[in-house]
Amino acid sequence: MNIFRKIKSFISNKNKKIETPVNAPEISMSEREDKFYGEGQLTLQKLYEKWACKDKWLLYDEGIPLLYGLQPAIKASLDEEVLTKIESLWEHAQECVHKKLLSVINLEQPEKEWEVLPLDLYRWATVSRISLPDEFTTLMAFVSQTVMPTATASGSVQSLGEEDMLYQKHREIVLGAATSLLINVPGLCKNKKGRIVSNQIAKNIMENEGQWFGNDRPLLTESSMTDLINEYLKLSQPIV
Repeated sequence: MNIFRKIKSFISNKNKKIETPVNAPEISMSEREDKFYGEGQLTLQKLYEKWACKDKWLLYDEGIPLLYGLQPAIKASLDEEVLTKIESLWEHAQECVHKKLLSVINLEQPEKEWEVLPLDLYRWATVSRISLPDEFTTLMAFVSQTVMPTATASGSVQSLGEEDMLYQKHREIVLGAATSLLINVPGLCKNKKGRIVSNQIAKNIMENEGQWFGNDRPLLTESSMTDLINEYLKLSQPIV
């Protein structure tokens, strides 16, 4: 079963209607959905169900509005405050692409024509601590558990090799460990002036690798961890 059939099956199972009691008055499907979801939630649910079945999104015109729960087609009619937020996130995304923290399929094309895989955008948004609609998170969490796609240089989609998957997983573990240490033991992560010291964080992760990586040996060296944490700290300022 391919990913699009799995998504449709997931959506179908979520939206199965409840049998109407024999003596209950007949109501339309739209009325039933409104009652079950609520109007606002239903709008988002249907928006993401439609877009999750697409294999790629235009980063600027489609992906970024979707992260805010906005229908891409209505972007031109948005108020100034929302447009400012979109442009701010677009600048952040461009910087991340150039620093190889966000993958695009067609890097050689003009920036406004860049395309992303939905799952790649979701993971980037999660690492960047962008506040995402629950409906988007639920659907993309399902997709991430079902398929692990990536794009080749030619733009075709294929499955990651086992080693590449493990390396990507270890990068995510390092960022998660760094975040945990900064929150729970900030004193171990900062110097006397209160400034975050990435190599101290990386050293702590390596010294306690069993806590983070289990029985695996980290595929990143301590210096690679330090570089990754530095990039994360530069680009992960909270975006509302």
